[in-house]
Amino acid sequence: MKPLVALLLSLSLAACFPNSAKKRTYAKVAEGAALASGIGILYFSNTGADCDSMRGIGEDTDGCRSNAKVLGTVGLSLVIAGLAGFIATVSTSPEDRPEAPANTLAPVPVTETTTLTPAASAAK
Repeated sequence: MKPLVALLLSLSLAACFPNSAKKRTYAKVAEGAALASGIGILYFSNTGADCDSMRGIGEDTDGCRSNAKVLGTVGLSLVIAGLAGFIATVSTSPEDRPEAPANTLAPVPVTETTTLTPAASAAK
């Protein structure tokens, strides 16, 4: 139940701020933290195979398997929620406007130039 709530909360808050670059940055950091924490949980949590290898003779591994399954689900949910939120945040951000080139030269006034044609210069 907790992973479902975390997933729905993350997806409901994803891409809420399409017009604020600062808030989008905060959302990206939070989604990255969710992704990293999910990877960390998956890295450090036991698996069913770990429970089997640690079992002693006559011991029950149901508790260990249950904990491993819950932690694996929470970690995977955080990874998926972080990725989905990041994709939603990045895809809903407005396009960056290309920067206008810096105009460092002053405008040059246009003047009419008169050229003398050979016939006009001979007539003088």
